[in-house]
Amino acid sequence: MNTDVILVVGIVVLSLAFPAILGAFAHGRPLRGAAFAVVVGGGLILYANAKNPVGYSIQEIPSLFMRVLSGG
Repeated sequence: MNTDVILVVGIVVLSLAFPAILGAFAHGRPLRGAAFAVVVGGGLILYANAKNPVGYSIQEIPSLFMRVLSGG
């Protein structure tokens, strides 16, 4: 799998974890699922950044999303 795809999936998983954290706090539930999503998303981001020879910068994230979503 391409490191660009791994990075995008990691960012999406990590961004979906924050509403889960807020919902768990609001309803008094344990944070197990949200914590798991944070660990998985963060791990995917770290893995993609480590495996990419050049690394990623914050400025290229929007164009990276467009490149991955367009299939190019």
